[in-house]
Amino acid sequence: MAVAATVLAAGGLAWRRSHPVRSFAAMLSGCLVVSLTDHYIGLLSLLFLVSLYSLAAHGRRRDGLIGLGAGITSFVSLALLDVPDLGTSVLLQSLALLVAAWALGDAIRSRREQQRVQERELVESAVAEERLRVARELHDVVAHSMSLIAVQAGVGAHVIHSDVTAAEQALEIIAETSRRALEQTRSMLGMLRENSGDGTRPPTQGLGDLPSLVDDLRAAGLLVQLTVPSVLPDLGAAGSLAAYRIVQESLTNVIKHSTATAATVTLRDSSVGLAIEVIDPGPGRSNPGPGSGHGLLGLAERVRLLDGTLDAGVHGTGFRVYAVLTLGSAR
Repeated sequence: MAVAATVLAAGGLAWRRSHPVRSFAAMLSGCLVVSLTDHYIGLLSLLFLVSLYSLAAHGRRRDGLIGLGAGITSFVSLALLDVPDLGTSVLLQSLALLVAAWALGDAIRSRREQQRVQERELVESAVAEERLRVARELHDVVAHSMSLIAVQAGVGAHVIHSDVTAAEQALEIIAETSRRALEQTRSMLGMLRENSGDGTRPPTQGLGDLPSLVDDLRAAGLLVQLTVPSVLPDLGAAGSLAAYRIVQESLTNVIKHSTATAATVTLRDSSVGLAIEVIDPGPGRSNPGPGSGHGLLGLAERVRLLDGTLDAGVHGTGFRVYAVLTLGSAR
């Protein structure tokens, strides 16, 4: 019986991670059988500590406390029954070892739970940030395209009977703007569906696309003066896309909120990277502040993520957006 109990108790350690409660119950039962049949417990005394540690580390805290209580009760009961080699000093040492094994296992379990909570928070934060990023991209694409389409639709409806050529030109701009918006939307959806997750896919727009953006707005009736340095600084892929979106959103707001027929876009080198200034001469818009609309709010988020600065507010009778983006290496 003692041999069978020893084998059962020691064999139960095989389940100490997957089924810690059953493993500890088998260990405790085997140790009691061996001790109560007047046999020397031997190596089981050390394995009992391993089993209690595993119960505290891999089970619930309540299970660990119950196991500690059961172990202490068992040792005290055996000492009261005058089991050999379990005097007062040995009993106190055994109880101290039991508490130490439980404390170590409980600390490991608490640390593991804390790590799981931190990992879950990191995942939730990453998901929230990705949602914001997608929302910014969709807003920039849709708001800009719909603004141009709305303006050209109004122009076309106004001149369709008096100037057929102008109406046809407005329809052509609407068609081209719609096509580009669909392409950009498909591109973003493709990025979302990618499984590689390596983040190496280049952005759909960048500083090199600013002339094309300005041409589209000029065709829509907004006279844009673009000034860029001869050599553009290296902002990296994210910085280049952010610079494009800043100019795009600022000029889109001119069309949506201002009566101005012209705007100026100036890019110049700064001490830390690239300075971007978009001026709407107005009039026709009050100061919304950098956080009142989704567009300017999205720009503020973009710039903040790139360690840059953004200032948007009333400028004379119009509006001014001024941003500074840092170099990719500096970030």
